[in-house]
Amino acid sequence: MAETLFQLEGVAIGYRRPLISSLVLGIARGEFWGIFGPNGAGKTTFIKVLLGALKPLAGTVRRAPGLRLGYVPQLNSVRDSLPLTVRQVIELGALDLRNPPAATETLERVNLAHMAKERFSDLSGGQRQRVMIARALHRRPDVLILDEPTNGVDIPTRHTVTGLMARLHGEGVTLLLITHLLAEIGPEVSHFFWLDGRRDLCLAGPREEILKSPKLEEAYGAGLRIINVDGKPVLTWADNGQGNGEVQ
Repeated sequence: MAETLFQLEGVAIGYRRPLISSLVLGIARGEFWGIFGPNGAGKTTFIKVLLGALKPLAGTVRRAPGLRLGYVPQLNSVRDSLPLTVRQVIELGALDLRNPPAATETLERVNLAHMAKERFSDLSGGQRQRVMIARALHRRPDVLILDEPTNGVDIPTRHTVTGLMARLHGEGVTLLLITHLLAEIGPEVSHFFWLDGRRDLCLAGPREEILKSPKLEEAYGAGLRIINVDGKPVLTWADNGQGNGEVQ
């Protein structure tokens, strides 16, 4: 049985008032979670609670001893004028570690070795995102948390990032992906956490179980389904004239 990395019991998340209350959830090593829901649903707030950056309003959050976390924030929250090289930005991700890995190893892991001396401020948005992922990976995390990692990047970068996530999961890294795009939730995503803090609703569990829930049909006005595109499963839902493939 896989080790439990996070265990939430009766947790309420929010600020002055709960967005989600009485949340019970376990996340085990090796799982890949897709965290999705409408804008303002509480996705980032939930991640802040997992990271320990925000205390829950109620309940208990237990983390495995010595758990090492890597966090990739939304790109629009990262200052693009940092007077640092790519290598320096990556090294910042492990300043609190006693024996951090060599930056060269991390750069090679994500095919960024050729950019080590480039200034972060000179990079494109897609390149900056890859650097921020490398920065999180430099911690050699047990869990990698990505908040809207393909938001605002071009299509080639989007494919690069999604491919990197699949490869990291194959290497045994536990991943938590926040997204509002159903198309980003690929076949390697094993578990879903859907939440809508506007109505204090959430669903969490194995992929197939959540897809069959009537609560999702209630939320979107149509049942979610899986279709095959070029041999790969893609998430969509029956068209009700109101959607375009994104969770808005």
